Amino acid sequence: MIEVDVTSYTDINDYLPYKVPEVWLLKNKQLLVYRLQGESYALAESSYFSNVSEIVRQCFLIASEQTTSEAIRWLRNFLHSKGS
Repeated sequence: MIEVDVTSYTDINDYLPYKVPEVWLLKNKQLLVYRLQGESYALAESSYFSNVSEIVRQCFLIASEQTTSEAIRWLRNFLHSKGS
């Protein structure tokens, strides 16, 4: 799960009922990665990507040079290519 929190406050515990294994929250241009550990979330490194900071940097670059929509499209394509 990736959520970009722009206008509201997202509490990590909102994801507990769904047992999402890893949640990325982007707040104030800072990426927070939480992993589900038992019945709660803890800040941790991503268990799926070792280069999370590079992925976020690329998204910011595309958003600043092009549009947010292009950054989202790039991220969707990137994640899809890694899942194949």
